[in-house]
Parts: sequence; structure tokens; C-alpha cells
Amino acid sequence: MLSLLLAAALGGALTLDRRSWPGLVGDEATYLMQAQSLAWDHDLRYSRRDYDRFAEQWSTRPEGLILRSGDGGKTLTYGKPASYAAWIAPFLRLSPTRGAAIANALLLALAAVMAARTLERRLGPAAPLWAAVWIFASVAFAYTFWAHSDLFLMSLSALALALAYGARPEESSLRVVLRWLAVGALLYLVTASRPFYGILLVAAALAVPPAQRKLGLPAIVLAAGLLLGVSGFANLAEGDSWTPYGGERQSFDSSTGFPEVELPADSWQEQIAVRGSRSWRAADEFEPRQSAWNVLYFLIGRHVGILPYFLPLFLGLVAFRRGEGRGTLIVAVAVAAACFLVTRPFNFYGGGGAIADRYFLPLYPALWFTAARPARARWAVIAAVMATVLAAPFLWPLWAQPRAYLLDEEGGYRYVSGFARQLLPYETTQSHLKPSGREDFVHDGLWVKPLTTSVRAEGDGATRILLGPSGSGQILLGSPQPIDGVRLTLLPPAPERLEVSGAETVSTLPEPRGGSVRLLHFQRPRAVHRMWWTRDLIYLYQVELEGTGGFSFQLHPLLSSAPQADIYH
Repeated sequence: MLSLLLAAALGGALTLDRRSWPGLVGDEATYLMQAQSLAWDHDLRYSRRDYDRFAEQWSTRPEGLILRSGDGGKTLTYGKPASYAAWIAPFLRLSPTRGAAIANALLLALAAVMAARTLERRLGPAAPLWAAVWIFASVAFAYTFWAHSDLFLMSLSALALALAYGARPEESSLRVVLRWLAVGALLYLVTASRPFYGILLVAAALAVPPAQRKLGLPAIVLAAGLLLGVSGFANLAEGDSWTPYGGERQSFDSSTGFPEVELPADSWQEQIAVRGSRSWRAADEFEPRQSAWNVLYFLIGRHVGILPYFLPLFLGLVAFRRGEGRGTLIVAVAVAAACFLVTRPFNFYGGGGAIADRYFLPLYPALWFTAARPARARWAVIAAVMATVLAAPFLWPLWAQPRAYLLDEEGGYRYVSGFARQLLPYETTQSHLKPSGREDFVHDGLWVKPLTTSVRAEGDGATRILLGPSGSGQILLGSPQPIDGVRLTLLPPAPERLEVSGAETVSTLPEPRGGSVRLLHFQRPRAVHRMWWTRDLIYLYQVELEGTGGFSFQLHPLLSSAPQADIYH
């Protein structure tokens, strides 16, 4: 089973031409151009040659390109760690548009086989089946077709932990040193991408068998320390920062222009003065209400929840057995996830290019290796089937079209099933979600976020809201103070039938020109927390409309106190 699925993933990578997709997403352009620079120019510096090569090979512009500089723009380098680029660079030389996916598929296969072999010593013959379920009954396998580092980091985590938990007491001294040097090096590469993953190094250190600690623990520290020093000084020399995420960083797209193309080579400082630096910064303060909602969304969010999209993690937990630091693996995952929730409260899942929570992906293998209780064949198969069946309502879009573009024709997230849209809560705290392909807007003092592709602003200054021909749509409303409800004015021609969910319809009043008015009262807010544009609390209300055909309408808040302040800008 595992071999067949891995072979299918590799076959999909070999036959996928990414140029047929609408475009690159998130950080893909940066990773690809960085790898191309390594593959053809043998350096990590941006130049006009890099831009021209990318445009020729991909027939598009590198939208979202992130560059950094430590000398005021004289030297531009890529604002991402180089390890993933170094891995895919040889494959890009062989196939510029398929190479990244092929490299992803091969590394995933190696990590899966290694994990299965290590776990087989403890679980028994069920290990390969469970490895197949962990990967293919979650969203993990779908990252094969994206030029992002997250599957690469997940595979490195799995390889490192497979080596750590595959140690045997009777090994030679040389083998012990080499094993734990590899563990330290692999986990350092994961940590270099995002420091919160560094806690996995602690879990790996606790997995060193007592007989190997005199050699194993120094080997882990030596490997991680050497790579830290080399990469740190290299980054400091190139970008005036110990990491690629520090120093002066900027993002470029068609609206800003690209260095040495539309932008002069000496325009870096001017751009920094106008647009500021894109250097990574943690959240400025902790807000309990928002954090509580983020915990809920982290677990069962419609687009990013780990339970719907990484459901097989329970296989590791139900087969948990104490010893070898396995309890620390669970703690490490929880602590790292909490760090993302606290420091990235408005984008804890990875933003553009994420299929569910891509920041969780490198932590996911840690939960595989919590399993150490031998499983009888029948029980193991039943558990694997149950995990797959429970995941099916959420994973069906990916199983049906694993190589499908992230967004559907109308701009919604293709990987989110209809079942998930109906059952799971929309993540009100996350600024980067665009599940409808529609931008949010302000309408009569209310912040309006379309949650379906059918809803959009209409008219100058969003004077009207249009619900498309389907007649069905969801909207999220935000107000800086509690509201009793909204007055929904249906503009002529009004639909013959309109059903409202999320609010109580108090009355329907006809309008002289053929429209009608609905007074919708809310029992309570859908959520209350701060948003990415303000530190003040925002009261959020979710409404679903179901009518006969498309129509236009207006919303006016029903206030019981003073007028709202304009804080939406």
C-alpha cells in the first residue's frame, strides 16, 4: 500500500506541468528563483539574470518575490533559508518546471520508508500501513506538487526521528557518532527555517539510548552547533542578520516592480523608506480572547484545523507507550504550536500557499513516533481504516484532484470540502484567508467579509452588496461595538424567497418600489476579539442567506448606543 501510493505521488510529479496552473502561490517564486540561482549561477544573489531566467522558464513574473540586503541594496539575496533551494536545485537543472515536485516526491518516499522501517520494530507489520495513512489520509501528500519548503521540512523531521528511534544499543562507536550527527544536522535544518521547531532537538536528545549518551549527545550538539555557526556567519555577511528572516527585507510583485527591471539598482533605500521592511516580527502583545479563538481554530478550523486535515495523528497517540522520550514529543508539538499561536496570532497557519496548517507539517512526524505499542494485525487494520474513513469527508477534494490548483474557478479553496464548509467554523482571526476570492470591505460602518464566492461589493464605495445567481452566500460582519442586529434592505427586483441563518428575522416590510426590508436580530456575537487592523475588540456576526436567484441588498446596523467609530483604515 505505502509503496503504491508513493509511486503514484512520484508519477503525479513526473507528469505535472505547473505552467498550466494560473500562477505561483505564496513563497513559491522565491524558492524557485533561489534554487535556479544555485543551479545555474552557483550563488544565492539576485540579479537581472535571475529574473530573466525565471520569466523565460515559467512564462510569468515572480509574484511575491522576497529579497533582503545587508548593505543598503548594493547586494540582494533571497529572504529564505537556502536548504530547500539546495535540495531542489539539481532537479531544476533536469526539469525547470517539474523538478521541484519530483524532488519533493523522492524525499517524501525516503522519509516514509525510513519511518515505516523504524516503527516496524515496535508496532509490527502494521507500520507501513500506518505510515501510508499518516501521509495520504492527511493533507501532507498534497504538498508534493507545491514549491514550498514545508514538505521538505516534514521529511527531514521524519528522517531525523527515524534515525533517533532506530538506534540499537549494540552499534559501533562510529555508527553511533554518524547516526546522531545526522540527527542533529537534519533537525538543525528544520530549526533554521523556524526556530520554534528547535524543541524537537530536545526530544531527539532524550531519545538517545543510555549506552550511547556519551557519544550521541555531543554529536547532536556538535552537528547543530557547527551548522548554526556556518549559516549564521554566512547570513550575517550577506544580509546583516543571523537569519534570512532578519535585516532589511522587501516583497516585490507586478504592482511594485522588480529590482533591475522596473526599479533601478539603487532604489532599495527609497523603497524601504516608502514601504518599510518586511523583517519578521512577533506579535506586540498577548490577547486572551483572540488566543482562545485561535486554539479552537487550530484544532477544528474550517481551513486550517489539524483535526480535520491531520486526523491520523491519533494513530500515534492511541499506540503511545512511555519511554525513549516519546512523551516529550507530544510536549514539543504542543509547545511549538503554542509559540505560533502567540507570535503569529493573525496568521498562525502559514498564509498564502498553505493547504491547511503548513506550519504544523514539520511537527506532524513527531506524533508518528509516539507510537510504540505492538499492534495486532486486525486491530491495526481497523484503526487505519477508521482513521481513513473519518478523514474522508474532509480529504475527498484532495483525493479526487491531488494536483488541482489551490483555488477553484471562483477563488475558493479547492481543498475544503462542502462538508467542512457546513460543519466547521470559519477562522475569524486569520488575516490571510481568502476563501471566497473576494476582498473585505466597509459598508455603512460595518466591516464585511464575504465567506463565499457569490458575495461581492457593488457600486461606488460599496453602496450595495451583490449575491450572485446561485442565491446562496455567507458573510461575516464586524462592528467595533455590539449591535442588536441589522436592517437588510432588498433592492428591486427582490427574490421571491429568502431564508436567513445566523440571525432571527423579526419582521418583513414591503418597499414601495418593489423591494423589501428584513430586520435581523442577533442573539449574541459569533466571536469577539481584536483584528489585524486594530487592538480594539471587534464584535463579529455571521449570516447565511439563501434565496431564489441573485439579488442586491444593503445592510444597516441596528444600534442601541452611540454611533460607531471609524477604525477600519
